[in-house]
Amino acid sequence: MTQQHPSNGCVRIFSARACAAPLEKAAQLFEQATRIAVEISVCNRHCARPVAEEATGETGGDDFLLEIAEAGIHDLAIGGAEYLLDDGEVRGIVRKRQRRTIGYRTSALLVPAGNPKNIRSVQDLARPGVRIAVSVIDCLKGLWEDICGRLGLIEPIRNNITYHANGCVAIVEAVATEQVDAAFGWTTFGHLEPDRIEIIAMPREQQVLRGTCVGMLSFARQPDLAERFMDFLISPESRRCYREFGWVVPAE
Repeated sequence: MTQQHPSNGCVRIFSARACAAPLEKAAQLFEQATRIAVEISVCNRHCARPVAEEATGETGGDDFLLEIAEAGIHDLAIGGAEYLLDDGEVRGIVRKRQRRTIGYRTSALLVPAGNPKNIRSVQDLARPGVRIAVSVIDCLKGLWEDICGRLGLIEPIRNNITYHANGCVAIVEAVATEQVDAAFGWTTFGHLEPDRIEIIAMPREQQVLRGTCVGMLSFARQPDLAERFMDFLISPESRRCYREFGWVVPAE
């Protein structure tokens, strides 16, 4: 992300796409304070084609970690759900017990601008003819089941799922282009397509929160510098950047 590196070294980070905006802002603050450069890469391989079946013929749920492992050049990884780094630890890609949770994202419904199907609640998704998108990978994987299971609506809502998306960006685009009437996502997605989607908040008792976390990679080349940046990401200064983009963060 930096064009001219500070002189105190460089930390390389691999980030989920929808987590990149607050990360970039926090990284600028870190660079200014330490003169340590931060280079950010975002996942692009498994997001290249939006629909899961068209992309791979299967869900391809491991690609976030595979892309990190095959590159082998990053010090840190940031995922939009803790389970992704759990998988990374088991597979030897992420170092054990070297993680920080930066903040949380709150589940919400995404609808096209103008909300043409007048979707106001999860229960509305069970109406006949409503087209729903879900993601089969990354931070949104299984979210629809977590929400609908509490309400006893798994079967009627499953019957309305018409689009299986490859990740956050794909699901937002499906809603923005009205390929579907609604999707399960996060309140933070509002900044991705502010003119083309609307966010429908859920009652607190229906909400699911998942953590945005950073982990040290097993092949990190700058572990000391990376640990400094990990610690910075959970500082009040950094967490304010995440709050600006809708993350829920611990009180200062």
